Amino acid sequence: MQTWSSDRSIATPPARFIRADRVERDDSPLNATLYESRVLDAYTIGVQAYVYGWPTVANWQIRSRMLDPDFPQHAPLGAFLHEPLPADHHYRLFVTPNADLLYSEAFVDLRDEPTLLHVPNTGNMRYWAAQILDSFTDTAANISSRSVGSGPGDYALTGPGWDGVLPPGVTQVRVPTRTCFILLRTLFETEAELPATRKIQQQFTLAPLSHVLAGTAYEPPTITAADPRRDVPQDEEELSTSLSFFTVLNRCLTEGGVRPGEEGLLHLFARIGVGPGHAFDPDTLDSATREGLTRALADGWTLVQARSATARTVFRNGWVLPDPIAQTGSYGHDHLQRAGVAHRGIYANTADEYAALPAVLDSVGRPLDGGHTYTIHMDADQIPQVDSYWSITLYSLPDRALTNHPSGRTTVNSLQPELRYGSDGSLDITIQADAPSPDDRANWLPCVSGPFQLILRAYGPTDPSMHRGEWPAPAIKRA
Repeated sequence: MQTWSSDRSIATPPARFIRADRVERDDSPLNATLYESRVLDAYTIGVQAYVYGWPTVANWQIRSRMLDPDFPQHAPLGAFLHEPLPADHHYRLFVTPNADLLYSEAFVDLRDEPTLLHVPNTGNMRYWAAQILDSFTDTAANISSRSVGSGPGDYALTGPGWDGVLPPGVTQVRVPTRTCFILLRTLFETEAELPATRKIQQQFTLAPLSHVLAGTAYEPPTITAADPRRDVPQDEEELSTSLSFFTVLNRCLTEGGVRPGEEGLLHLFARIGVGPGHAFDPDTLDSATREGLTRALADGWTLVQARSATARTVFRNGWVLPDPIAQTGSYGHDHLQRAGVAHRGIYANTADEYAALPAVLDSVGRPLDGGHTYTIHMDADQIPQVDSYWSITLYSLPDRALTNHPSGRTTVNSLQPELRYGSDGSLDITIQADAPSPDDRANWLPCVSGPFQLILRAYGPTDPSMHRGEWPAPAIKRA
């Protein structure tokens, strides 16, 4: 009796590969069906891979800038760039930066060993936070004045699978990907306090565990221009609409890995040549796959930008209030929310640290524009309730950058001692290009010609309504 196999197991054999059809055009009717099927197959997978990968590609783009010695905000891998001054209109590392605190930034590779973050004694500093983000821009941890107090302390950032032993007194911080980004924010309350704040800021340090144990200085590796970690297109729109997007995405996934629970996506993405270890080369694609992925890029880019504009969907008086269903800073498997927030304000933090409320419209739905004058009136019960501070910062559009106004002002915050409140505890903020009378300049937020957006940030908010989309946001009224 003939047998087909000597294997008598009732179990099915494992799948050894996932077939991806290669289809070129010809004149046969059957080919037309196969061709369109492959176009749609590549398109549907491509859109999902694009949305999934957009934040990590944007993150890699920022890292490539920092690793460039000629970039103004250069920092070697595994070392902090301690910014000595708050961000201004020259700041181009990422969009919508704060303008009233000091930044320190560092990209860290955790593939070989943990990295130790040393936090100094921060004394009576009102606010500081070391936000640890994985390679997809999800917040893995916040080591901050809220969570650990005024320090000092040592924290070991460990990548997936590390199971070694840490020195006594060192707290482990697990990062779900093999690389991470640290965004340190240190607040100075007045210009006079800036030197003292800068001194504390510079005492935040990083070092690989092996160097800490051996007591040796860490010399960051040299990343040459030919290194793939620097070979990333710098124009956001070009990268987001070119097939090279998938080439960069493969590098991201190969180096950083995937978040737990998302491994199954790789089997789907493999059908278009995307995933760790894949070499995505647009020149080797068959024409059907190329057509499908080209369409996927266009529609994926539209999706990301649309979610960027509506990532939080509670609109009130021109402000976009947090929607408790659509989280920020930690996204689970909501890949579109993650991409939309990364596009609008990459490295957004979680609700336990702050609330961020953007505005691009006035109270009746007209786009904000520097050719007009606006007033924000806050009744006493509308002023954000915070443990640390709140601010309103203005950014030009579409670049989402701080403006270059002759006054040098880009923000109004609650720590400014000159702010003038009404006798009833209310506050009026005026937004206009020209300087108002000397008596009104304390509450003046300058703008420049063209469209702009606002972001209200509340650090250490104590009013839960700010996180539930229920806060009575003040109207942005155009004169």
